[in-house]
Amino acid sequence: MKLSDKLYETTIDMWEESTKKPFVMEMANGTLHERKYRKYMLQDYFYINDYIEILEKILEIAEGKELKDFLEEIIETTRGELEKVHIPNMNRLGITGQELRCTERTPENSEYVDYLRKLVETEGVIPGLTALLHCSWVYAYIARSMVSRYPKEIEHSPYKSWFEAYACDEYNEANQMWIDMVDKETEGISPEETERLCRIFKECAVFENRFWDMVEEDDL
Repeated sequence: MKLSDKLYETTIDMWEESTKKPFVMEMANGTLHERKYRKYMLQDYFYINDYIEILEKILEIAEGKELKDFLEEIIETTRGELEKVHIPNMNRLGITGQELRCTERTPENSEYVDYLRKLVETEGVIPGLTALLHCSWVYAYIARSMVSRYPKEIEHSPYKSWFEAYACDEYNEANQMWIDMVDKETEGISPEETERLCRIFKECAVFENRFWDMVEEDDL
């Protein structure tokens, strides 16, 4: 069994929990208050920029041309996500540079990023790559699941573009490329290492669900 199969089995229940989070459901049916989405866009913007920095750190310590080429492509794809999803949404919401500078990361956001940074620093390339895969994969899962279940609601939702971005073929092809690379790099690993990587992956699922709960809180 490939590592990705084990990772999926480990977290599928938590991913299903994500699809039922109030924030995600309200995005799908179009009832999410804009100030909550604004909070999400700000925090996710910070997260994605940190995510890119962590990918760049993995690139610095990675070995092998194929893995390095893959990381360079994923970094560019993630930067494209910023341009395709975040920047247009932030512009639509009227978020300014001044607002970005004055907004602090939430504790949940900071704790997640700190966990990822420390993981790369102490555990190295494969654990870091596995952890970062989680964010990409769970977004693809959530978006495609919601589009399948609530096509009419999403079609008329003001947040339709979010689901389109993460359910589109381009995003899912990049995500599959990431899954395939992790499987290749972990081929033949021990059961103990498989268990360790599954624990890391599950910990990221916990952080992601905390993130959805955090952005649902109406504290703006």
